[in-house]
Amino acid sequence: MHLIPHELHIGEVFFPPILLDAALGLVAASITAGLLNRFRVSRYFYHPSLVLIALAVIYTGLLSIFLFPG
Repeated sequence: MHLIPHELHIGEVFFPPILLDAALGLVAASITAGLLNRFRVSRYFYHPSLVLIALAVIYTGLLSIFLFPG
């Protein structure tokens, strides 16, 4: 018996766990980018929108490894 589900289901619709990881990763990256903008750290980046994408990828990878493994 596996305690970690391989699929998430809402009603009768099944979703892959990476979808939840990506959504939470994007939310976490948006919060981090907001904090970087608030404390004016983002002015040191050449392309802040690429930093947002990179943070989303990093957070998605970390969430898929530790929180919701597929």
